[in-house]
Amino acid sequence: MGLTLTLTDAELPASPAYIEFLYATLSGNNYFAGEWYAQEGESLVRDPDRFSDITEKAKIVSRDPRGNKFLLRSYRFFKELLTGNMDTLKEIQRFHFYFVIGIPRTGGTYLTKQLFRASDIDYRKVQNAVAHDGFPHLANLSFRESGNLHTNGLLQLAEYLAMVEIFFDQHGKRIHQGRIVVPKKFTKAVYYFDLIRELFSDNADYLVTLRHPLSVCQSVLDKSGGMPADRRFVVRSAIERWALNDWIYRGVPEDEVLQMDYVDCMLGYWKRFHFQMAMAGIPAMPGTRLVPYGEKYMTETVSDYFRSFDVALEPEDFKVAPAPEFPPQAQSAADAVLEDVAAFWRSMDMVFPVEQVSNRF
Repeated sequence: MGLTLTLTDAELPASPAYIEFLYATLSGNNYFAGEWYAQEGESLVRDPDRFSDITEKAKIVSRDPRGNKFLLRSYRFFKELLTGNMDTLKEIQRFHFYFVIGIPRTGGTYLTKQLFRASDIDYRKVQNAVAHDGFPHLANLSFRESGNLHTNGLLQLAEYLAMVEIFFDQHGKRIHQGRIVVPKKFTKAVYYFDLIRELFSDNADYLVTLRHPLSVCQSVLDKSGGMPADRRFVVRSAIERWALNDWIYRGVPEDEVLQMDYVDCMLGYWKRFHFQMAMAGIPAMPGTRLVPYGEKYMTETVSDYFRSFDVALEPEDFKVAPAPEFPPQAQSAADAVLEDVAAFWRSMDMVFPVEQVSNRF
């Protein structure tokens, strides 16, 4: 049978983030870091003009022999992710990945920064797509105006692997147990963890960040502009968009979600995220460490990794937010959600650290 299936970059174009990364690599310009590392910054970062010149940059990248090579490399990874052929993918085994996984606003950015420090890399100069959790966009399967989110996610994952090769082959200075250390905040790994586990096999550790659901809710509110006047859920930030998508995926129409009480909506998102984490088996992985939110747990974790890497560093300060204040009804609902998650984890022979997570900061 001689079937040939042809897909072009017109149908599956390189992502703007990858083009931006390649342009900076080829030109010697600084990578676009944005403010991914600003843990204490609560305001939303909006940059609508970031990719305004991406078409011109794409032309420059594609005309450059090295740029064309890098583009082909990402599509080769993509092809092997589609087919399951591991020949080229095996080449990433020279890296060891430290994936920081947790629902947003749980301290993952802090851990990621410290891992870059341990790698002797200035985190303020790392492309946000390389370091942070907006890229690759792995999400529940959906067909939208942007196309097939599953296929697009695979392409972005392939681009991330190409970025790792390009960036860490040049800047990766920390070798641990024979492999180059690669930190990554990777919230969305929970949605495709079967793929992550298959792809990275034994060359990945997982740092799972956990925080009280009301504290997460308050932190999202602080980041997104405060509690809406009518206390109804609204989408103003990427995190709120992820919460909305979670409810839609579970079968709730968008207009109904937008009529929900804000806290109830976020509690549901928090609960299902941790259900998904357990179903994916992340807490039971040999290389997993659970890290509750708080200065003690965060700095202890960082110190342990510094010792493991034989790095003479001290953890940076971890800024803890004040305990949030919510009405008794919301507190009771959060207690019930915590117990639901703990019970679900127990049913799967996993232990959710309720006592440590119950600290409301």
